[in-house]
Amino acid sequence: MDMKISGAGVIGGGEYDKIAISGSAKAEGLIRCKEFHCAGAFSGNAEIECENEIKVSGAFSNRGKVSAKEFHSSGSAKTGGLCAGVIKVAGALKTEGDFVSSDHAKIAGGFKCEGNIKSAELEVAGGLKVSGDLEAENAYITGGISCGGLINAENLRIDLDSSSDSKAESIGGSKIVVENNREKGLIAKLFGQNKRSFTVSESIEGDEIIIEHTKAKIVTGRYVMIGEGCEIGLVQYSESAEISPKAKIGRCEKI
Repeated sequence: MDMKISGAGVIGGGEYDKIAISGSAKAEGLIRCKEFHCAGAFSGNAEIECENEIKVSGAFSNRGKVSAKEFHSSGSAKTGGLCAGVIKVAGALKTEGDFVSSDHAKIAGGFKCEGNIKSAELEVAGGLKVSGDLEAENAYITGGISCGGLINAENLRIDLDSSSDSKAESIGGSKIVVENNREKGLIAKLFGQNKRSFTVSESIEGDEIIIEHTKAKIVTGRYVMIGEGCEIGLVQYSESAEISPKAKIGRCEKI
């Protein structure tokens, strides 16, 4: 059975083939469907299980968990939790629970997650705030990051911006890069770039580590490059270490 809404309507719990919304809709209960398309606004207190694609053009807000093969949104999106293979959001995204992507996730308007994040490929522009842990094969974050727990990524790149400081408990991975965003606007060109710092309360451990404007108690790696603005208590390396004269290091030792 298909469900089509033109204008305004309510979707009750049940099983559907295709849900198509043109206008605005509300929903409650457990909703299972094969496809979910919305052009307009959706507001729900439902658990949505979609076999294939959820595609939203407009505003999407649902207090319950959302799961699908693919989730695409060209506006702001808010969910109780989100699980999909491919996730693409051209706008701001907020999840009040866990965020899981088994394939690729790209958020282009800032991302706030009040649970944990697990993704094969994660790309976030506009900054990322996660209350729990972040786990990914490859993660590329522009605009800074605030992580309440651990960051664990095989390849991690964080481009800090000039609007807010970043923080995390610990970082682990293979290649870890933390740099200031190189893009400069008019104010930056006239008065110089306002560099922000990344504070890691415990340790950074990896194979190849390239960081600047980062504070941490311990940095341990095979190849380590400590750039300007860093404040590190102990640097440990097994192959090589390069330390900027503009960095503050308590001790550096080969292991």
